[in-house]
Amino acid sequence: METDLIAGHLSCGPLLVLFSFIYLKYQPKEVNGIYGYRTKRSMKNQDVWLTANKISAKYMFQASVATTIFQGLGIFLGNNDPTYLLYYFAFLIIAIGISIWLTEVMRSEEHTSELQSQAYLVCRLLLEEKNLMMYD
Repeated sequence: METDLIAGHLSCGPLLVLFSFIYLKYQPKEVNGIYGYRTKRSMKNQDVWLTANKISAKYMFQASVATTIFQGLGIFLGNNDPTYLLYYFAFLIIAIGISIWLTEVMRSEEHTSELQSQAYLVCRLLLEEKNLMMYD
C-alpha cells in the first residue's frame, strides 16, 4: 500500500476514533465556542450544553468505530484502490450526519419529558397560555 494511501486510511477512521474517545472521556464542562457540540440550541444554557455533549460524544464515538470497521473490512478484502478511500470518507460524513441528527432528536425528547414532569408544571401552564393567546 502506498504511503499516501496509508495516511488517508489512518486519517479517516482510526484518527477520528482517537479524537472521539478523548471527547467522550473529557467533555467540555462550560459552554464555549471552541470545543464541544456547538449549536445555537446547545449553547443556550449549561444544562442543555452538558446533555447535548454527553449524547453527541456517544454517537460520535459509535460513528467513528463503525467507519473504522467498514474501512478495515475494505482493506482486509483487498480494496486498496484510492477510490475506496472516498467511499470511507463518504461513509464517515454520513455517519457523523446521523449522529448529529440523533443528538438533536434525543435532546428534543429529553426536553419534552422535562416539560411533562411535575417540576415544570408552571412552564407547561405558561406555554399553554401563550399558545391560547396566539390562536385567539
